[in-house]
Amino acid sequence: MKPNISINSLNLVGHRKTYTIPFFPGVNIIYGDSDTGKSSILEFISYLLGASKIELADEVKSSVSFAALELEINNIQYTIKRNIYDPSEYIEVYPCIFSKCSEFFPKKYCPNFSDSNAPDGFFSDFLLDSLGFPKVKIKVSPSKANSDVKRLGFRSLFKYIYVNQDDVGSKSFLDLNNNWIKATSNREVLKYIFNVLDSSITEVEVQISERTKE
Repeated sequence: MKPNISINSLNLVGHRKTYTIPFFPGVNIIYGDSDTGKSSILEFISYLLGASKIELADEVKSSVSFAALELEINNIQYTIKRNIYDPSEYIEVYPCIFSKCSEFFPKKYCPNFSDSNAPDGFFSDFLLDSLGFPKVKIKVSPSKANSDVKRLGFRSLFKYIYVNQDDVGSKSFLDLNNNWIKATSNREVLKYIFNVLDSSITEVEVQISERTKE
């Protein structure tokens, strides 16, 4: 079975009601007039899958308390809840559908790699583990023996799946011309995506980098 994420519903929990956007197997098309919230739906999904921030419309600020994404990862059911007003707050993950969250205690993950004391670790690691993807570190500059290394997070992969419409035509999308450090990192991520990044070699390179620095 190939690793997969299938979204069942996006739920915006408000003060007086819950707004639910259902999704169905196969291709889903979101359509409507301008300024009716089409892009906001995609932004909420991206945010609930670990984006560092989200821009909220005034209507959302006045009526929504938090957001929840009901989904399946490799055919296992989860609901992801997140505070939409404080991106640094822990992300809650429930092992059930959205309507049964009150029956379970959630696991709590740090939305980034800044807090190593989060109750259940990093949200990126949860997603990678759930998908069955290896967690690796990559060198920022592969040609330098003492290069810094960084974690390859879920968002580094997801940005090639979820693309903002304003980025599609941008020459700087892959940062190939203006930021050579980021461009090099992006190349390593693409190697990972296409399964040509040898994790054994990567681990050795990380050790060489650490010993060279010492």
